[in-house]
Amino acid sequence: MTTLGIHDMHDAGAATVADGVIKGAINEERFTKKKNDVGFPIHSIRYLLETSEDVQNIAVPWYGGSALFARMYPKLEANRRMLWRKEVKKPSNLSLNFRNMIFNVMQNQRPKSLWKRAGVGIGTRIISKRLSNFGINKKIHFVDHHLAHASSAYYPSGFKEALIITLDGAGDGLSGTVSIGDNGTIKRINQFNAGSSLGIFYGAATIALDMRYSEDEGKLMSLAAYSYPTEIKELNDVVHYDEHKRQLVSKKGPKFEYLLAEYLKNHFLWNHEREAFAYAVQRHVESQVLKIIKQYIHETNIHNVAVAGGFFSNVIVNMLVNQLPEVDNLFVFPQMGDGGLALGAAFYVDFLTNGRINHKQIDNVYYGPEYSPEEIEHVLKKYSSENKITYEERVDIAGFTAEKMVDKNDIFLWFQGRMEYGPRALGNRSVIALANKIENRKAINLIIKKRPYYQPFASTILEEDKNELLENAAKTNRFMTVAYNVNKDNAGSLAAASHIDGTTRPQMLGNENKLYRELLLTLKKKTGIGAVLNTSLNKHGFPIAINPENAIWTLLNTGAKNLSIGSFFVEKKL
Repeated sequence: MTTLGIHDMHDAGAATVADGVIKGAINEERFTKKKNDVGFPIHSIRYLLETSEDVQNIAVPWYGGSALFARMYPKLEANRRMLWRKEVKKPSNLSLNFRNMIFNVMQNQRPKSLWKRAGVGIGTRIISKRLSNFGINKKIHFVDHHLAHASSAYYPSGFKEALIITLDGAGDGLSGTVSIGDNGTIKRINQFNAGSSLGIFYGAATIALDMRYSEDEGKLMSLAAYSYPTEIKELNDVVHYDEHKRQLVSKKGPKFEYLLAEYLKNHFLWNHEREAFAYAVQRHVESQVLKIIKQYIHETNIHNVAVAGGFFSNVIVNMLVNQLPEVDNLFVFPQMGDGGLALGAAFYVDFLTNGRINHKQIDNVYYGPEYSPEEIEHVLKKYSSENKITYEERVDIAGFTAEKMVDKNDIFLWFQGRMEYGPRALGNRSVIALANKIENRKAINLIIKKRPYYQPFASTILEEDKNELLENAAKTNRFMTVAYNVNKDNAGSLAAASHIDGTTRPQMLGNENKLYRELLLTLKKKTGIGAVLNTSLNKHGFPIAINPENAIWTLLNTGAKNLSIGSFFVEKKL
């Protein structure tokens, strides 16, 4: 019996779960090529139904607040996403204050019971009608936004008992929760109101730095490493965690993200360098999250921690949590933002229905489409006939790619197997290069990524080499969700895949991806280093490539020259 999870807000997507096992998961952006696409995920559902014919339950996260209005008026959410992406002009101050009034009403959700009843009733009618186009007429279960986040963190973690923390901007009137997972049940023990949100604060600081909300927060985190130590004590007034009240509190009151960004810009950024402001914001949120986690570990005596919510895309915060002596094990759900809500909701309803959980932590997120050699070659023949590429089949594609990388320091687009779920390329839709050649960082930026100077690239490291290359790496992380300090004695080995602060965001590769592992093992034999620079296979501003057409398009529309796709080696004709 399969549960289909559907998320129809920003970063829309769908997922299927059966008996505690993930069957498939994907986000709509991969099909539409619109970053963090919004709306009902038609393509994602269609893909999943091709392999899941026994769908008996529908799970939908997020019933109230902006979700209620977005389902009735889909353009509202699309317009909000356009504002976040800076595709439309910023509203006037008068408009910002009006939006702040609407924001407060939607986030307060008072009375809660009325909002929930309206959201579930209206949402059921709208979603049922849309699902009827797929011939689906099943009961729809609505799951609270942060319960869906908590489920996404807990059920794939493999922990029987866990302290579950969720933090994001806002959803169903909350910005975060604290729960206990115990043998499949999730019991919430605290929650934080949306009016005091670390996620909105961090996003507003991102806007204040002239970056995109809900997309460029990683840039703020990266920029912070370029500053001297700076503290802005007044940030406590904006939002902080009060250990006595057990609440996130704000002296400034709830603020719409753009209005809060104006406040931060006018009160703090104007007399600080950009780097110093970023540093102070980053250190402030680090200290608040550590206070939350340490307090609840002490009170519950639970030392396995599972986290989700868009805030936990901050790999430096996650690193500090992982290093806490109080934390035995940390699991960060790989699709931690709202793009993971469909899977979280599906997990929760699946457990309610079937009563089963998977007691083993997931070791991969290869849940998307894959393509046969015949399908790949059909696309290659098309572009070859147009005299745009040449290609040859190689039975030893991993070894061949590794040899070319070593002999010529070539950068490769690498397209294999099932596509990854979530924002990180984990060896199936990747751009790869030698990690010990520092010039590769600049080269990839020039020819493909166009990132700012302060944004680093990630790494893939053979699991057995993690302690040689990294510090405090006793716990394996397969999903690039936690930063680690690079071992100073081997810093050169990751010169192109580490940050100015001496950290890298690694994928620690075991046996879950045999072809990718073969490539790294060949590199290690030839260079002595079991690591590569690994970033996602996409042009700047576009989602990760889903199919062979996308891979070829990326090859032809960037400065990349080489592509290994399936068993084929492809070169662009210059």
